[in-house]
Amino acid sequence: MSSSAAETSSMFYSIILPSTIHNKMLRIPPKFVGQFGDELSSVAKLAVPDGRVWQVGLTKFGRKIWFHQGWQNFVESQSISAGYFLLFKYEKNSIFRVLIFDMTACEIDYPYEDDMACEMCVEISEEQFKHEAELLSRKRKMEDGLERDEPNAEPDLLVSLRKSGIYITEKYKELYSTEELERAVYIARAFKATNPKPNPLFMIIWKANDKPCREVYAPARFAYQYVDEDSKSVEVQAPSGRKWSLGIHWRATGGFFLAKGWAGVSDYVHLTEGDICIFELVRHRDVVFKLHVFHQ
Repeated sequence: MSSSAAETSSMFYSIILPSTIHNKMLRIPPKFVGQFGDELSSVAKLAVPDGRVWQVGLTKFGRKIWFHQGWQNFVESQSISAGYFLLFKYEKNSIFRVLIFDMTACEIDYPYEDDMACEMCVEISEEQFKHEAELLSRKRKMEDGLERDEPNAEPDLLVSLRKSGIYITEKYKELYSTEELERAVYIARAFKATNPKPNPLFMIIWKANDKPCREVYAPARFAYQYVDEDSKSVEVQAPSGRKWSLGIHWRATGGFFLAKGWAGVSDYVHLTEGDICIFELVRHRDVVFKLHVFHQ
């Protein structure tokens, strides 16, 4: 593995959901746990750019790991709220460098705390965390809570996308994993940050199926607001500038599918399972979309 690939694999980001705030814990992504979980101790250290370090206990349940004991103190100290996203860079020995971004996708101004408060954040011992973890593991309700694995994650993420001004259909939401939706929110916010006043948008998470004419669906809310119901075709522009005229098929309940011609577009931009596409409406009258592709 190259040094750049190794560096990328030791980083992950997490979207802070309302359920994350409510549960007062944050799950570490399974892919990261699969690679580094065995070397994590029962206590992690979270370092923010101003130099302060917070000790946070890790709760482990099978191959699942959460930032838990002390996590709420970290959240409150940094004024983290739902909709924020955090970038974690792992530096070995259970140490993580953490960057925090707010709802505008800008890095926060890290709150200043006096020396006494800062000392308190690193005062709790590893032995104390182990003791608390043992007590918690005896409680059946904790096991039940971990098994549920944040059941409200997907609705929260779909709401976050809508608040970002990006439409994504809920029709097939059962096909989307929480990881895919978190990545979609991250990409949406990054796109909005680089395009402060974007045109109307809708997004898809590419799911190959046996009905090519059903692979791209413009959500009803988007279609109703921005596309004339008399429209029979749209133009799609690839990132390279190449253009296609595509037929559209309206659903009786609203929204439309990109139909004839879409297969050629997907082949041209090399779409694979899990890729994310943003369709930016750059011209309203003749319905022209600029296609932005974010490969998995």
